[in-house]
Amino acid sequence: GRSETVEIGGRRIFIEAHLPPPRLIIVGAVHIATALGRFARELGFRVVVTDARGRFATPERFPDVDELLLGWPNEILPRLGLDEFSYVVVITHDAKLDNPALLAAIRSPAPYIGALGSARTHARRVKALKEAGATDEEIARIHAPIGLDVGARRAEEIALATMAQIIAVRNGRGGSAQ
Repeated sequence: GRSETVEIGGRRIFIEAHLPPPRLIIVGAVHIATALGRFARELGFRVVVTDARGRFATPERFPDVDELLLGWPNEILPRLGLDEFSYVVVITHDAKLDNPALLAAIRSPAPYIGALGSARTHARRVKALKEAGATDEEIARIHAPIGLDVGARRAEEIALATMAQIIAVRNGRGGSAQ
């Protein structure tokens, strides 16, 4: 993912890397998503917001995102082609939306998958994901509770802690929640 000079067949060749911009896929058009999208755009991410609930996923609420998609996560996420430049945040706080989104994400090469909720919520989620066939290794890819532990309470604080964790993962720092 970086430009460098390499030697091939006795010749030095400069290879210039042109990587696509990172993408933040936000599952859940909730109040945290607006702040998260703003921070991500400032940090150079393409922002995609998706939700199955039309009353939340509106252009009026998300005028600055790159894509706003209405539909169920198990249909939308596979169509997006999650790759090593895709960072997935699942924040609906509704198991019927979150769990299918997490199943799609953990089976992709996305380097970051985060899920909103307490440790107790995550324990219920883990049980449901295992019942749906997810392995312990796949489930371990989920950052939950989401974000670095900065004592976040407000939507903007949770968004900031989440983007900090994503940047830490992107830069090879692991992004542990402490």
